[in-house]
Amino acid sequence: MAAKSVFDSLLVSHLPNVRYLTGFTGSSGCALITRRRKAFFTDSRYRLQAARQVKEFEIVIAAGPPLLAACAYIRAKRLRPGVLGYEGARVSCRELAAVRRALKGVRLRDASGFVEEQRLCKDRKEQSRLRRAARLADLAFERLYRSRVVGRTEREVAWMLEAAMREEGSEPVPFEIIVASGPRSAMPHGVAGKRIIRSSELLVVDLGASVDGYCCDMTRTFTTGKLAKKQLQIYETVRTAQEMAVNAIKPGAACSELDRLARDHITAAGYGEAFLHSLGHGVGLEAHEQPVLSIRSREILKAGMTVTVEPGIYLARTGGVRIEDTVLVGKNGPVLLTRYPRELRRLR
Repeated sequence: MAAKSVFDSLLVSHLPNVRYLTGFTGSSGCALITRRRKAFFTDSRYRLQAARQVKEFEIVIAAGPPLLAACAYIRAKRLRPGVLGYEGARVSCRELAAVRRALKGVRLRDASGFVEEQRLCKDRKEQSRLRRAARLADLAFERLYRSRVVGRTEREVAWMLEAAMREEGSEPVPFEIIVASGPRSAMPHGVAGKRIIRSSELLVVDLGASVDGYCCDMTRTFTTGKLAKKQLQIYETVRTAQEMAVNAIKPGAACSELDRLARDHITAAGYGEAFLHSLGHGVGLEAHEQPVLSIRSREILKAGMTVTVEPGIYLARTGGVRIEDTVLVGKNGPVLLTRYPRELRRLR
């Protein structure tokens, strides 16, 4: 364990963190790290998979929940874990109570965020996976642009996009694809429904691909015909705000200032109250992780972080516009991973 940590040993049960530390991709696992031991716990379904994926950890096949198996292991081996960190933000009250019962006399301390902090800056291998995921998202938008969408349901378009990414090699998509047309485009999380896409309206599409567990997140807004002047205005306002924020990304930039930069531009155009969410978030093994690009954030960007930049304007009677890219914080500034054009494009 790191000398600066306020605990001596660590129980890791949040699966993305387990994957980061061990390489295990299954749905049931827990890792225990002490100064002298590294053990991984899973159940018999994953015996062969763990043997292939998990290196440098003792593998323990347990009959019960992996978290409690780790507690039993500590007792059986008569380990002295000292102050034992656990992921308090990731365990239920029931699980924590069970851990306390199993480890009476062991000092427990909430270590929420410890592994996530190690995950913040991506190394070259992680960056390569993120680039590949971003390329799959670009290809899906290229497929969309060549397809006819007017007259099809949002759900049909979403399935087409997911199939396009899977056919090119994506793992399961990291979140439900958003296809929101016409008045539904004013819903920031308007997941694809039964509505038939019509001509001369806005269409917001938000999707992500994943490669070796690493995700991208990308949104484009399209038109299906002639738009009203106000709709064109909000599109250009969002596009400019997004470009301004992306260009300001660099090591040392405050996440709150990036949000403020985009928000001030949108506010100056008269749509501040229609920007309903923060500017963006980190992306990696999870589609939403640290850091958060929010006006309330205290985080500072570092080289190797990967974030989304996704300003939006949402008006009930007019429709909504969001433009989002996954951006790597490079040593000298922003590196766009998702690269599909950001100018307004018309779909058939």
